[in-house]
Amino acid sequence: MVFGVVTAAIKTGGADFMVQKYVEKQKKVDWRRVGVFTTFGFLFCGCWQYFLFVKTFPRLFPDVPKFINKPIAEKLRDHRGLRDLGIQVFIENGINNAIIYFPIYYSIKEMLKGNQNFFRDGFANYVKNAHEDLPAIWAVWVPAQFINFGLSPMWFRVPFVSLVSALWTCYVSITRGKLEEDGVSEMMMMDEQKGGEPGVVQ
Repeated sequence: MVFGVVTAAIKTGGADFMVQKYVEKQKKVDWRRVGVFTTFGFLFCGCWQYFLFVKTFPRLFPDVPKFINKPIAEKLRDHRGLRDLGIQVFIENGINNAIIYFPIYYSIKEMLKGNQNFFRDGFANYVKNAHEDLPAIWAVWVPAQFINFGLSPMWFRVPFVSLVSALWTCYVSITRGKLEEDGVSEMMMMDEQKGGEPGVVQ
């Protein structure tokens, strides 16, 4: 577990570092931004997904190794295996990616920006960007997890997810990485500093 969690943290932070250096070509690396991704990689990609995929899924779906080893023709006739495949993809994309991933990411981002109301404002940013974030994450992870849960040998699951995750993290870094772009949280903080209600124009 420790190796996997540390690797997830380094991989996620490293993806943002690479984006800053070689995609955005920043002259100076924003290490606080790297810290956001590293912390997120440690907590979500490492700790939480270890619990979900290594501890929980095998108990919920004990027949997965048998399903994976079947030829495709047999898989298509295995109604229970196909049902389990659909449930795994739904848990990953309908729950994990849809309502856990981005609220945690935005909350960590707000916390490391020094925002004391990081949960509230992180969730506000999740709601604000959901119309773009959710279709993007589903476009990548729905087909990826159908392939992973349905076709990948057990030994290849972690390398496959690591590869897709690294590419996906680069996309998140490019589109949602910059710390100054969260207009919702900044507006709320400015309103509170003026002594008014969050989001209410005085």
